[in-house]
Amino acid sequence: MSTIEMTAKHKVHIGATVSFTDQDAGRRQTFTIVAPHNAAAAQGRLSAASPVATALLGHSVGDLVGVRTPKGIRPLLIAAIA
Repeated sequence: MSTIEMTAKHKVHIGATVSFTDQDAGRRQTFTIVAPHNAAAAQGRLSAASPVATALLGHSVGDLVGVRTPKGIRPLLIAAIA
């Protein structure tokens, strides 16, 4: 496996299943990032176009990212990527 492939596998990307903790709510969630037409949050499939997915894409385990919401920016800590 090339270095580029290894690096890509350790970052959030479309098709990845990512677990993160909403630092404000203390709630952990797990979603698979999918194309918008395959999204179904209740089944654990999050649209890549959603604000949460957009904030997570390209980041790695341990990264703290902010997602913009109507109530302000919410910090999400990436716990796992599969």
